[in-house]
Amino acid sequence: MVHVDGAGRDTSKCCLPGTRESILSEIKDWINTTGEDAQRIFWLSGTAGKGKSAIAHTIANWFDGPSACFCFDRARKAERRHEKIFTTIARDLAYRDPIMRRALASAVGDDELRHTKDIARQWKNFILGPVEAVSQAVDTPVLVVIDALDESGDAHSREEILRMLTGNVDPLSTEPTKLPAHFRILITSRPLEDIHKSLHTMQHVHHVSIDDSLLVSAERDIQLYMSTKLADLGNTFTDFDFQRLSKQSDGLFEWARLACEYIKGINRVGPPPKKRFDALVAGTSEKGTRLLDVMYRLVLKESMPKDERKEAIPFFCSVMRQILVLWEPLPTTALTAMRQHFPSEDERYDVNNVIGKLGSLVTGTDSTAPVRPLHASFYDFLTDKSRSNEFFVDTSLATSDLAFASLRVMEHGLRFNICSLKSSYLPNSAVLDLEERVKKCIPAELSYSCRWWGTHVGATPFQSLLAEEIRGFLDEERLLFWLEALALMKGLSGSVGTLTSIASWFTVRSRSFNMSNRFLRVIFIESC
Repeated sequence: MVHVDGAGRDTSKCCLPGTRESILSEIKDWINTTGEDAQRIFWLSGTAGKGKSAIAHTIANWFDGPSACFCFDRARKAERRHEKIFTTIARDLAYRDPIMRRALASAVGDDELRHTKDIARQWKNFILGPVEAVSQAVDTPVLVVIDALDESGDAHSREEILRMLTGNVDPLSTEPTKLPAHFRILITSRPLEDIHKSLHTMQHVHHVSIDDSLLVSAERDIQLYMSTKLADLGNTFTDFDFQRLSKQSDGLFEWARLACEYIKGINRVGPPPKKRFDALVAGTSEKGTRLLDVMYRLVLKESMPKDERKEAIPFFCSVMRQILVLWEPLPTTALTAMRQHFPSEDERYDVNNVIGKLGSLVTGTDSTAPVRPLHASFYDFLTDKSRSNEFFVDTSLATSDLAFASLRVMEHGLRFNICSLKSSYLPNSAVLDLEERVKKCIPAELSYSCRWWGTHVGATPFQSLLAEEIRGFLDEERLLFWLEALALMKGLSGSVGTLTSIASWFTVRSRSFNMSNRFLRVIFIESC
């Protein structure tokens, strides 16, 4: 079955022991409440930075019955997780329960059903049917955790998911489909309008806003969190200091995390921890997202030498544009490799020189791991000019650079028999070490470029220079090398959509460009 890897529970994201006990206890009681009248869905809403994901992962790791955890992530839009949520959840449930496994095996015996993209059919056959089988056999609750539903894309991408959760499985029926008695679904999200409209008034949904929780309780939890995270500083701070700092947090765990990183000042030249602490306590009276904004600006300014900040900010914004616009996150080596092919020579520099000191804000700054914002609120901050001011990142400026870079990476990287296969008479499936060969011979930037160049071109206004790059790609053997690389990466089916979008780009936007019919025919023939 089609599924998403890496979308499940993560022990490293759980709440610190001893924190969030009240809300965790409430959720646990809800899971174990039996009876036909029990509410099947628990929706935990709240603004960014309140620790919703930590609560979701804590519950997912605590529950030892039949369960699944599915996390959305806006940085991985290429995975189209909203289309694979129910097949992934079904697989995870089957792995953890033999009754679910048998029921799902029976359902996917229909090969056509196994490959369906119909969300309603997936929900009914892969989730409701097997869960009902479990409910009839045992009294154990079946738990599904859906974290960060607000990061699933736009409102349109969530529409079908919300329709299933609210019971509107059959659009021709006036009665909502009732969820099985022992089925429990924990959802976390920001209170976006479409999610609130769908879930807030439903009788089978128990809605709790973490924003409405007692600030005193949140501050106590944050005090414990910060005293634990800063314990390695010895006797630098007292309980009273931690109490003052927790009051400054306004109940935002993300602010508390950043504050601890800032106070430690690891690998940074600057004031000692106590002076950093004093600066935070006296720094601002802002609350909510504005408080986070102050912290983000503080961290960003410290990452850049004061006398060089004016010149450094454009470099930072350019790199972050690249990171935010990518359809899937790439490691620093791949980001740098792509930048070497940007049209402007001024943009061709090592990414590490820009984000090397941003370890508290993005992942992958000191490893081969993909680089992405650590928290969704940082993405929101950067892309909202009213919040980020001089650090504003205009993502619309990145599409052209990435379109050129992708084409040029392929120009320099693609070649005949790129994985050095010993025989052309064997199908790829017969090459036992094909996966290792692909990983070794097709670097991340080339793999990305092969799969997403058409998307970046399609998002770029027509340019004669870019059209010439595409003409060269289509008129030479690189087109065949590209198809070979896609086949090796098991992505050949994507070539149809890519070439179709390129044909559309020329047809619709190239009013003044003399693109011969021969080249357009090449595109359409290859698409077919």
